[in-house]
Amino acid sequence: MRSWKWKVQTNLETKKRKYSPRRAGTRKARDVSVVYTARQLSPLSGNGTSSAEREQLERKYRPKFLEKLDLRRLVTYVPNKKAPIYNWFKYKEGFSRELVHLILKEWKIPHSEIVLDPFAGCGTTLLACKELGYRAIGLDIFPIAVYVTQSKLKDYSDTERLVKAVDKLFSRCIKLSAKKFPDVPIINKAFTLRTQSEILAYKEEILKFAEPEQSFLMLGLLSILEEVSFTSKDGQFLRLVEKPIPEVRDALRRKLLSMLNDLEIQRGLFPVNGVEQVMLAGDARAFDLPKHARGKVGAVITSPPYLNRYDYSRTYALELCTLFVNTPEEMRNIRHSLLRSHIESREMDAKQIALKSLDEILWNLGQQKLNNERIPIMIRGYFEDMNEVIKSLSNQVKRGGLVALVVANARFEGEMVPVDLMLSELAVQNDFKVEAIWVTRYKGNSSQQMAKYGRQPVRESILFWRKTV
Repeated sequence: MRSWKWKVQTNLETKKRKYSPRRAGTRKARDVSVVYTARQLSPLSGNGTSSAEREQLERKYRPKFLEKLDLRRLVTYVPNKKAPIYNWFKYKEGFSRELVHLILKEWKIPHSEIVLDPFAGCGTTLLACKELGYRAIGLDIFPIAVYVTQSKLKDYSDTERLVKAVDKLFSRCIKLSAKKFPDVPIINKAFTLRTQSEILAYKEEILKFAEPEQSFLMLGLLSILEEVSFTSKDGQFLRLVEKPIPEVRDALRRKLLSMLNDLEIQRGLFPVNGVEQVMLAGDARAFDLPKHARGKVGAVITSPPYLNRYDYSRTYALELCTLFVNTPEEMRNIRHSLLRSHIESREMDAKQIALKSLDEILWNLGQQKLNNERIPIMIRGYFEDMNEVIKSLSNQVKRGGLVALVVANARFEGEMVPVDLMLSELAVQNDFKVEAIWVTRYKGNSSQQMAKYGRQPVRESILFWRKTV
C-alpha cells in the first residue's frame, strides 16, 4: 500500500496511568545544567559557543524546580480523549481537565475568583471550571478554537430538541452542493470531489437550523473532516495517508449519536448554577476583558503555543476551509495573525526585550548554517509576542493572583532554548514572582540533533507566578 507524507513522524505509545497525588514526585528536579554530551560541551549549547547567560538563569531558578513526573500525561490532551464533551473535537494541542482540577485544588483557588485562559484552545479550562463552579473567561485568536469552545459551552439541556434536529437532518434528501472549497492546495489532496460536495451540502443544511442545534450539528461536521479525508494530524503538518474513507453521512451520523449519548450520560457533569463561562475572540498579546473582570482575575490556567514550528493554520486547514475562510489570502491572514511560534511567522519591527539569554541564543545561531534561515526570526518573534502576553496578564491579574503556564523548552541546532526560565524572567520584569516550576516531563531530541550534538533532556514544565502589585 502506498503512503505519501508531508512529514514523517514516529508515534510513541505511552503507558497510561491515573494520576495519584500520593505518587506525584515533589523532589527537586535533576540539575540538567551539569549534564554533558559525549563531546563535553555545555548542554545548553552543543556547538562550543557561549551559554553563560542561560547557565546563570539555571542557577537563579534552580531552587524553584520540583519534579512532578507523574503529571506527564496530564499536561497532554490524551486523558480528554475519553472525557465526554471534552472529546467532541480532536485538538491535540492542549492539556487535560484533570490538570485544571489539580491546579485549582493544589493552589487553593477560591470559588469566588475569576479564572482566565488567554490561549483557550478547545476549551478545557473553561469546561473544567464549569464542572467545578468557577467563573471563567477564555480567549483565542484562532477562529476554530473560538467556535469549538463556544459550541461546547452552549446549553444543551433540552436533548429532545437536539434529537429532533439530528433526525430532521438525516431525513432530508441532501443534494450534492455546487459550491466549491477555497482554492487551497491541500483540499484536493485531502478530499475526493464527491466528499467535498457532500461536506458542503451538509454545511448548507446545518446553517438552516437555529441555535443551539446549529452549533451542535456543525461541531459534529467539523469533527469528522479528518476521518473522511486522506489526512492525519501528525506533527508540524497534515500527513497524507492512504486509507478507507467512510461516507460523510455515515461518519456524521455516528458522531452526532455519540455526542447525544454523551449528553445523556453526563447530565450532572455541568451543573446549572448561574456561574458563567465565556469564550471570546481575542489576542492574548493585547486584550481587554468585560468590565466586571477587568484587573480582577484571580487565576490564569493556560498553555501558549510551544516554540516547536507547528503552524496551526496548516494543521487545521480542512476545518478552516470548511467554515472560516473563503480565499487563500484569508488563510494567510490567519497564519500571520497567530502567535509567532512557527517558521512562517511574519517578521515585524524588533521590540526591545531585556533578555540576555535570547541575545546569546540568536548570536550563536547566527554563527551556524541552519536548516531553515527563519529559525532565529521565529525565536525572536516568539519571545517578543510572549512578552506582550505577560504584560497583558500583568494588567488583568489582581494582586496575589496566580498564573499557571504549561510550556516546553526547545532545541535548535544544538542550542537549548530554556523557554520556562526565559518566560519566568520576563514575568519578574512585569510584576510577577516565580513561585514554582513543576517539571512534568523530560522530552528527547530529534535523531538528527542527537547524531550531531548528542542527547540532551528538554523540559516540559508548569510555571507558577504570583502577581506582586
